[in-house]
Amino acid sequence: MDTADPPQAGVPPRPWLARPVAVLGGVVAGQLLLARSDQAAVILTSVLAYPTGFEFDISAILRAPEPATAAGPARQPAGASGPPRPRTPVDGVGGLQVMVRFADGTALSSLHRSTSQADREPAGPLLSPVVASTDQQRHDARFWVWPLPPDGPVTVGCAWPARDIPHSRVEVSGELIRQAAAGAVELWPAAPPADPAVSAG
Repeated sequence: MDTADPPQAGVPPRPWLARPVAVLGGVVAGQLLLARSDQAAVILTSVLAYPTGFEFDISAILRAPEPATAAGPARQPAGASGPPRPRTPVDGVGGLQVMVRFADGTALSSLHRSTSQADREPAGPLLSPVVASTDQQRHDARFWVWPLPPDGPVTVGCAWPARDIPHSRVEVSGELIRQAAAGAVELWPAAPPADPAVSAG
């Protein structure tokens, strides 16, 4: 007999890879300017917390539109369907690097992807790109951080050498992230476990 606890509503089977689906995240912060140069600006546009982690959006805005071919050829992620996506600033050397550091010293970077197997819970925290869109002047990307951070400051940083943006950072309270996660709203309750007697009948 399977005695495992039933999954929570909306929580994906691999919560280290994505936010819960049927949960309304708690708001942690709105727009914060991360960095700006004569060529570009990087903005932390939102931070939302969930029971299993938090996500944040980054917008990179160019002062002048790039020529249509400046971003290089489009590429197709392995296993993906549909048309190839244009390259984003995160692609390649000199691109936009996004970083997260917890108060306990744990450091995560968009340039250092985890080699953990997707179907096995990793030993440590993860920073995972979720979705990105780009055009000739604005690039938006969303990142998922698993699990929730410990108390203390959480640093979100960036560097974009190709656009003269050095390492820059803003701090968000780990306590605030955890409080917002506690206030996240489950849209539908978890389904109760099946009654063996009913199933057998």
